[in-house]
Amino acid sequence: MSLTQEQVGRYREQGFLIAEGVLGDDAFEPIERAYDVLINQKAQTLLAEGAISSVHADAPFRYRLAAIAQELDDEGYDALRGFTGGLDIMHARVKPMFDIFFNENLLSAVASLIGPEITLSPIQHFRPYLPAREKQPGQVPWHQDQGVTKEEADVSEIITCWIPLVDVTPERGCLQVLPRVVPMGLLEHQREGGTMIKPQFMPEREPVNCAMKRGDVLLMSAYTPHRGQPNRSNLVRWSMDLRFQKTGTPTGRPFWPEFIVHSKANPACVQDSFDEWCKRWITDLRTSKGIHLHRV
Repeated sequence: MSLTQEQVGRYREQGFLIAEGVLGDDAFEPIERAYDVLINQKAQTLLAEGAISSVHADAPFRYRLAAIAQELDDEGYDALRGFTGGLDIMHARVKPMFDIFFNENLLSAVASLIGPEITLSPIQHFRPYLPAREKQPGQVPWHQDQGVTKEEADVSEIITCWIPLVDVTPERGCLQVLPRVVPMGLLEHQREGGTMIKPQFMPEREPVNCAMKRGDVLLMSAYTPHRGQPNRSNLVRWSMDLRFQKTGTPTGRPFWPEFIVHSKANPACVQDSFDEWCKRWITDLRTSKGIHLHRV
């Protein structure tokens, strides 16, 4: 799944590229099964509290959390969104998610851009975007991923891999990106409204809707402005956000663990122990508590 020269050129020119069919169901289904166990635990609690009438065990993975949310009032909906924060990669720590970091197709695409010495950034997410409500629109503001790192990472080339587990369209909240902005560098961000580009510094570009199929990978420069749109559908827009960079370059989160996931020069240095990954996250989350994560 190495990128072609034409694809690499398009990525360099536009600041993003949709690589089609990189991942298959064999990569996603174990992750879905592992997370369905966590969702079921929450559903059982809500059922016992009388907040829902069913745990919706028969609903397909992409619909189950949406069906649960539909039964909740606005307060319960907000609480459920709080619960989903605990499903993030570093908190849930499920083995199938760890396995995808080493997926050969994914790493081949990344290596086409930064070479074969690859480290997984600690800035990584797994997000369920629930169907939006009017009072909780759930839109992520315009930002650059470089804006959520510390300044030390400005010397690093960090590749964002945004990966949907469902087909995504504008209705389902696909990402929007602004093309050809990378040469401008880091735009000024503000903390208010969620880390976002200050409106007066937004480039005059026509946004591109990144409609994608399950298994496609959106490769983005850390300097490409993008935002998430509200999910107006009846399913959950599950997606993962993994970031890779050349080994030895600063991640911008020095207080969180980084892992070497591929090396042509020294394959023995690859850090593929799931137990060690879990231990380091548990320790670093505890010791970094209270540290502001972003530069603004």
